[in-house]
Amino acid sequence: MAFDSLFTGISGLNAYQSWIDMLSNNIANTATVGFKGQRMTFADLFYQQTGYPSGPSQTLGGVNPMDSGLGVKVNTVDTQFAQGGLETTGINTDLAINGDGFFVLRNVDGSNTPVYTRDGAFSLNANGLLYDPASGLAVQGYTANSNGVVTATGSPGDITVPIGLQEQATATGSGVKVGPSSNDQVFDMSLGGNLDQTQWSQQFLNTVGASANVGQAFTVSTTVYDSLGNAHQMQLTYTPDATGATAATAGAVGGSNPALISGAPIVAPATNTNDTITVTQTSATTATVTDTLGNTQAVNVSGGAQTVTMGGATFTIPASPLAAGTATFAVTSATNGLPSNVEDANGKAHTPATRWKVTASFADGTQIQTIATPGSINAAGAVTAPSYGTGSSGTIGFVYFDQNGQFINSSSIESVAAGQSIAVNAAGYIHSAGGGTPAISQGNQVNVSTWGPGAGNNASAPTAGGAAPTPGPIGLDYSNNASLAGTSTANVISQNGYTAGTLSNITVGLDGTITGSFTNGQQKTLGQVALATFQNEQGLQRLGGNQFGQTAASGLAQVGTASVGRYGQIVAGSLEQSNVNLADQFTKLIVAQRAFEANSRGITTADQNLITVTHLQASEN
Repeated sequence: MAFDSLFTGISGLNAYQSWIDMLSNNIANTATVGFKGQRMTFADLFYQQTGYPSGPSQTLGGVNPMDSGLGVKVNTVDTQFAQGGLETTGINTDLAINGDGFFVLRNVDGSNTPVYTRDGAFSLNANGLLYDPASGLAVQGYTANSNGVVTATGSPGDITVPIGLQEQATATGSGVKVGPSSNDQVFDMSLGGNLDQTQWSQQFLNTVGASANVGQAFTVSTTVYDSLGNAHQMQLTYTPDATGATAATAGAVGGSNPALISGAPIVAPATNTNDTITVTQTSATTATVTDTLGNTQAVNVSGGAQTVTMGGATFTIPASPLAAGTATFAVTSATNGLPSNVEDANGKAHTPATRWKVTASFADGTQIQTIATPGSINAAGAVTAPSYGTGSSGTIGFVYFDQNGQFINSSSIESVAAGQSIAVNAAGYIHSAGGGTPAISQGNQVNVSTWGPGAGNNASAPTAGGAAPTPGPIGLDYSNNASLAGTSTANVISQNGYTAGTLSNITVGLDGTITGSFTNGQQKTLGQVALATFQNEQGLQRLGGNQFGQTAASGLAQVGTASVGRYGQIVAGSLEQSNVNLADQFTKLIVAQRAFEANSRGITTADQNLITVTHLQASEN
């Protein structure tokens, strides 16, 4: 019947008008932040059965059903949650999600049901609340405790960044500890850079009398802070230390004919190898000189006495005639004054190649504990403890480096007899990892007994007006120092004290962590933005205002933090753009328009048929 065609066409007009409406909405929201475009699918409406099916029989092969369709309907309207592009805005509180997840928004008093959005155009209100200025709803997340630790469990709440938040002054020695490894985070100041090994070699030559020049010290200046936030300038000086080094010596001349050597042999002070030299007469005018290092030299004295140098020793063979026999003497090498071994913090022994004395000094009158008399170890291995004093400057330790220039350990022991080690017998005077704390006896501590007036103004610190600054120890980590040939570049990498400061800026990390930057250069975690995901995102209800609502179809919100599991990353200073593709939408709009026109053509055709039938009835009259 023509009536069926009319209503079928109408269903098409309704369906394709809905498609045009949806496409128009997508196009209208091309510039909407975080907008997710929609997709529409269609289904045939229902059918009128005009012929009934029958199965095969002995005489007929069967008859198929005949169904006449009666139109089309909108089947689904789905949200396309594909990632939109990110636009950089440079505003720290603008947040975009790269990956899965939604920001969670709620009334400040927590009274309403949360809503969810991909629009991260947030701001801080007059009370420091992170919120959505378009809706007035608060961004949900987790607030850090006073130590800057976030516990991202339980229900999230409002995130407030206090305006004018102050960071309390912290004395160097009281802040977060550092260490060369996770089980040795007991230090307060980390030192790095190189100490020129050639300066230690020069000091060794000077000590044994081989050079008039001394090895050059190297000074590092740094700022440390007391408990009120006052700044104090401290200087750490590394001095190459060859204390205990001895010059090479020549023993008395012996043998069957000591007269083959005239006078006492002279040995170069820095000779570094033990040797025994022998002179053997081979004729009245000749002699052969040999040593235990494999050197051989023939000497002719027919023209007079000859001076010979071998194995670092210089001596004279008299003029002929030479009496038969041999003359010998021993060369004892120079010693460097270093222990045979020094154990590192893990108890492994290393052969030291250099030792540097470290002194600390303050010009403002700050008093520290010092090593008045360094410790020592005698030939029997007995340890003599150091003695200590107090002053504004003085020795605080000795730092040992191996033959590769790598740090071994620090100690308060300086003088060690030949063949002795700074090891188990002196365990209290070297640092041990995993429980050992810095101490003046380990040579890795500046222990302040009284702070000087400093360079700061007490009134600027929150704790001002009370008692004098609290003294205390500062542990020094030398593990990043090296002693290689090359220019000295020793420096202070970090220290854990700082003056009082005021919050000046915030940044948001990829995991949503909100970090505050203070005027004293410190940073502190203030909170973390929460994200929500759903088992079925298509089940969310679109609420307008770039918001989605939870439904029974979406499932319950699963709240967590960014960069964990299926949660995407948060990109600060950016906003997510609409994911609508205009070229795609315009193409579909043309298809929708043609479909709408085609259905209207079906209606006009049915109308013409009705007119024709009407005219047939009129002609019969």
